[in-house]
Amino acid sequence: MTSTNQDMNPMKRWSSMDRPFPCVWQGMRALACALVVLGAPVDASPDTGAQQTSASFSQGTKPTAPSRSSGKQSTAPAKAAPGNGADKDAATDAKRHVFMLPLDGMVGIGLRHDEMEKVEQVADKIGPGQVIILRINSNGGLVIEGDMIAESLTRIKQKHRLVAWIEKAISGGAFTALWCDEMYFMPEAALGSITMLTGRTEVSAVREEWKERVAEACAGGGRDPLIGPAMVHSEVELSYEKTPDGKVTFYPDVKHTYVLSRSNENLDFNAQNAEHCGFSDGTAKTDAELYKLLGVDDGEKYIISDAGKKIAAEWQKLIKDCKDKVPLLLRKRDIEGTSEGGVAQLQARIKNNQAIIDWFKKCRPEMVYELGVGDQAIESLKEENEELRKQVKELQAAPRENRGN
Repeated sequence: MTSTNQDMNPMKRWSSMDRPFPCVWQGMRALACALVVLGAPVDASPDTGAQQTSASFSQGTKPTAPSRSSGKQSTAPAKAAPGNGADKDAATDAKRHVFMLPLDGMVGIGLRHDEMEKVEQVADKIGPGQVIILRINSNGGLVIEGDMIAESLTRIKQKHRLVAWIEKAISGGAFTALWCDEMYFMPEAALGSITMLTGRTEVSAVREEWKERVAEACAGGGRDPLIGPAMVHSEVELSYEKTPDGKVTFYPDVKHTYVLSRSNENLDFNAQNAEHCGFSDGTAKTDAELYKLLGVDDGEKYIISDAGKKIAAEWQKLIKDCKDKVPLLLRKRDIEGTSEGGVAQLQARIKNNQAIIDWFKKCRPEMVYELGVGDQAIESLKEENEELRKQVKELQAAPRENRGN
């Protein structure tokens, strides 16, 4: 938006609203947001102001995964060996590092590929074969971020052992976990309902493509691709048989001994059925329990690093600070300096505008998808500051008796 002489304060009308940047920006925000949101009841509600379009699927590079079985039954593929692609001939006396990366919140804000790649960089400096654990607690999020996560995880697990540890992984959170070759649940964990919504309505136009995408994610993590569609669409049925020696065979129906998904529900795993059918590798309540299951609790062979937790904590703090401080700045820009007027008022407004712009550079996901401050709003602030600086120069050049007018 270009500032004009008649409207030098394009955001002034928002200062009295409970939420900054309301309806005028909703159209822009809707185009910017593409959400994978919950398809079954969960504790947190999705952001109903965000919209999903099929164009979101085209962003990012789809990793290659094994093709789906064309038969009516499908035998679960063997899980990839831990550390797939890693150099297992590395020096035996070198200790492996274990990184725990907590991923909390909306996919695209609290759960991002950026933090995964930061841990990847730390692990790469040590050498191949490190252990990276993603502790996932998410109700869903952005489709475009999901594609970037898939690309990052596909690359990471070619070098390191990649593990998902599930607290809650719904929709986009589940899609993230599926790319990990190893998966463990917490005792009360849930994973599934990977349904794409626009607002609260399922996007049926891209349902088949999304079913294939989630099937691909299952195959990419070494799991039966028949599982994926049952999480996406409630009409897809899924059951399985399990032999005494533990071999599991899945079927796209409810005719077999163990039923996972009926035609009136989206598939959601809990710790018990996930482990029973081999979807998960086990259940662990604490870090220590998980390390023991993974076999990385031997201090002579492994080092438990705090780098992942530090990376996650830094980003979560930035999100919180942004959420707390930006609304205050939006209010201050309208009131700070008004008692003095003139140059002081203009300079205060420039300062607050610039602080908002700086926050956008540091924490764009939170600004766009939760605070509703998008690219166009930031451009408007930049343009306003240019005009305000011109006014400051004009006032400073004017006779002293006119500066306060």
